[in-house]
Amino acid sequence: MPGTVRDTRRGLRRRNGQAEARRRYVLDALERPRTQAELRDALGMSNSGILHLLRRLERDGLVRPAERVCHTRIWERAIRSATRPSS
Repeated sequence: MPGTVRDTRRGLRRRNGQAEARRRYVLDALERPRTQAELRDALGMSNSGILHLLRRLERDGLVRPAERVCHTRIWERAIRSATRPSS
């Protein structure tokens, strides 16, 4: 119908849901340190896409780069759960 406004929240929610699922996957996977390539391959993302995601999580204080071996960056969680004892 002409003159009607289309509700685009549903499409936006779907896109945000996929981003949130990737974010949750990375946080769960980083129970132990992982390489950036492992995370990239598991999620089927590009190099720049996974780096962008990891940088946003780093900005939020959730992950941090643990070390760099040659050209491989290893990432780990920055926050430990209060209910889990640290080892």
